[in-house]
Amino acid sequence: MRATRVFTVLAAVAVIGVACGDDIIGIPAGLEVYTATLNAANEPTPVTSTATGTAIVTVLGNQVTWKVDIISPIDSIILGHIHRRHPDSTAGNVRVDFVPAVTGQNFTGTATVGSQANVADSVLALMRAGRGYVNIHTAVYPGGEIRGTLIKQ
Repeated sequence: MRATRVFTVLAAVAVIGVACGDDIIGIPAGLEVYTATLNAANEPTPVTSTATGTAIVTVLGNQVTWKVDIISPIDSIILGHIHRRHPDSTAGNVRVDFVPAVTGQNFTGTATVGSQANVADSVLALMRAGRGYVNIHTAVYPGGEIRGTLIKQ
């Protein structure tokens, strides 16, 4: 619930800032926005899934907030995280776990998972270098069913 409020406030500030066209009201200084398109084709180990999703990750200082929209069908989510991408696109170490956990949820429509956490500078450096990705793991594909690289906007 708190993540939804944070995203709503950030979205409202962004819309108002763009609409005003001046520097009086706008996006907070230093706010970074990353997005990822999640799908099975991005998994290094081939999976057969039609599930897709989008992730929005914002960074302000060391505070990272995320919102992941999962588009059906996806079944039995067990984990979701931000990982570090290796140069050869293989799976990397988990850097940020998505909390609250989405364990065991079955989605037949659009579902949103969002939260926030303080993270280490090393995680932020990886994201800024284009080496972070979001991965959603399921009971069917515990190594990851859909994933996407975080791209700075």
